Amino acid sequence: MRQSRQNSGFRARAGISRHRCAFTLVELLVVMSIIVLLVAMSLPSLRRSIRQARSTVCKSNLKEVYVALDIYRVENNGWLPVGNNPNDRSITQSWWSNLAEPNPGIRGVLICPDDPWAPILRETMLQNPTGLTGAGSYGLNDFILASPDAFLANLGRFSPSRPDDTILVADLGPDVVTPNPSALGVIEPPVRNNGKLAIDDRYRPGQAPAQREGSWLTNRHMGFINVLTCVGNVRRLPVRPALDRRINSYYESCAAGDCTLCRYLDVPHYSFTEGHAYWWTGPLPRP
Repeated sequence: MRQSRQNSGFRARAGISRHRCAFTLVELLVVMSIIVLLVAMSLPSLRRSIRQARSTVCKSNLKEVYVALDIYRVENNGWLPVGNNPNDRSITQSWWSNLAEPNPGIRGVLICPDDPWAPILRETMLQNPTGLTGAGSYGLNDFILASPDAFLANLGRFSPSRPDDTILVADLGPDVVTPNPSALGVIEPPVRNNGKLAIDDRYRPGQAPAQREGSWLTNRHMGFINVLTCVGNVRRLPVRPALDRRINSYYESCAAGDCTLCRYLDVPHYSFTEGHAYWWTGPLPRP
């Protein structure tokens, strides 16, 4: 009898213990709510970390682009890839097309991971062996390409006075993805000014809206663009100041940096003086 009472007391205590170890529905909902709240709080920082990681990959891409451009210059008497061959200065296709034809392996680094067009570019540039139309994620300084006979593109012979402050290559937009109206459901790769960074957005007072071209400036890196200078360094430049100023004909602070377009030419252009970056520095050399 005594042993039976002890056993029943043990079972009772065990039952109480088992009951106390179980979660109630309210407790479970509270725990789930806390987990959801923590996840929601961490998402912005997670997204920011992912964007920063992609920006780092973009910077690495630009470094590799510089190496490829430098090799090209050495093999072509100092010329950047602006024409179909070293003896042809006509700009008939994207500079990166000329860079990629002898070196197909460079195609992958011509795509910025933050570029909304990246899936289309991967299909046209990587999967299609002849996919060299349109433009990639990066543009080359059009002031260099647009010089008479593109003579400034011979960086082996001509050089800006401050090469580390002179833009060579940068992120290229616009980033808006629009379907082809003539082919429903088809999205073609962007043209993007044939891979060139225009010194302005071609806006002129009184110009009809339909005649205005969209700016190539992109904020794909959280309001910044990555810029490669003429000596191979990569900088992070804010986009908003350049867009807010629109296009003025002369920037006092820009000229103080020995900007060629300000000091010697007085032509409209985007100004990136906050990052000490310029389209060309010093007086123009003679071809």
